[in-house]
Amino acid sequence: MTTNKRIASPNALFRRRLVSHWSYQRTNIGAVVDWVIMLYILIPGLLLGIGLYRDFLTRPLPAWIELIPIQGAAAVLLLLFSGRLLLFMEEADVLFLRQHPAWLKGLMIRGIIYSQLVSTLRGMLLTALILPVLMAAYGLSIGTLISLLALAAVCSWCTNVAFRMIAVSYKGWRHRLWAGITRIVSLWGYILVATWGSDRPGLMWGAMAILVPVLLLLVRMRVRLRATFLADVREDAKVRVQLTEKLLTQAVGKPPSIRSKPWLFRKSGRLYSRGADKRLASAGIKALLRNPESLLMYIQITALGIPAIWLPPPIIKLIVLAALLLMMSYWLNTSWARFAKSDFVAVLPFSNDQFRSAGKLAAGTLLAIPAAVYGVTAGMTMFSPVLGLLAGLVLAALSVWVVPSLTAWPLYKEERGIQSVNKRAAEAND
Repeated sequence: MTTNKRIASPNALFRRRLVSHWSYQRTNIGAVVDWVIMLYILIPGLLLGIGLYRDFLTRPLPAWIELIPIQGAAAVLLLLFSGRLLLFMEEADVLFLRQHPAWLKGLMIRGIIYSQLVSTLRGMLLTALILPVLMAAYGLSIGTLISLLALAAVCSWCTNVAFRMIAVSYKGWRHRLWAGITRIVSLWGYILVATWGSDRPGLMWGAMAILVPVLLLLVRMRVRLRATFLADVREDAKVRVQLTEKLLTQAVGKPPSIRSKPWLFRKSGRLYSRGADKRLASAGIKALLRNPESLLMYIQITALGIPAIWLPPPIIKLIVLAALLLMMSYWLNTSWARFAKSDFVAVLPFSNDQFRSAGKLAAGTLLAIPAAVYGVTAGMTMFSPVLGLLAGLVLAALSVWVVPSLTAWPLYKEERGIQSVNKRAAEAND
């Protein structure tokens, strides 16, 4: 057998493909991310994150964290350590590696070890972010916390290998069935051991002693599994491009799915009373909420604003509240401008004043829910529950009345400028 000097062993082949994988991921990130701009985002974000993390360490935790049982924290830990295997197999390997089982076995084992190390490092970094909560809310000692993390890592290793075997062995409902069973067994098994062993670390180390032979058995079964080469190549391709898919989704957006009926407003009913601007505002609201991508963005901004307002101190809380309301209102007015300038709406006989009035009404209506959520969240964390609820609702009403007008002005300033230019041009021609 003659081989290239640079690839004289499975270890050399693994190193070459690992470097190629890193280079591929770095190229994809560089194609989407401008690092100069990211520095302006990362540095303030890092400073803000350090400040919030320090507050977690020095200030009392919010009361709602104590309502989360330790079983919920255990489930989060197991999720943080979960991941997918990358065996570094490619289509062209059918010409060589399938004829040399020792090379194929060596590449698989190295890929499994690498994938498990990556999952473990990622889990440890993410766990460090919630470490103050785990230690303060549940009173966990260092020994108990180490036992929980070690058990979560070993349990996730077994689950990762099992998921890969299921992915290449089954399709359709069988794949979903076995994957669901594996997820339930691993999750509940870990939760039970973590619950019983929270004050007895020896129980968790005993469970790990049982899981290690199970892990070795699963790895052996995965390496010896036959007739799965093409399925392994397909799964590896999915793992390689998962970061690319996330980046492209954020940069380009997914194509809208075609549905016979929308999720919301399946029937064209009235949202307001009669009036040209109100009918136009009703159509704009329905268009935004019927679009899955816009609806998801609307829900995400609303949901992410809750912890952003809940966690900071009062002064920062109010600043974040105002910034979120302005950001949401600006996005809603931008979506309205896109709707108003679409080809279909442009042919409708509405005046510019009616478009402006309808836009403010639509943005104010859609801003009502996030404004109420943000206002109540800020009020209940600053005052008593009843007073906070009333203050939040009053703040939401004022926001719906004032904020859309502030963010709608720049969107129509350009139109006014164009109209004045056209008017002067017409006067000059006369």
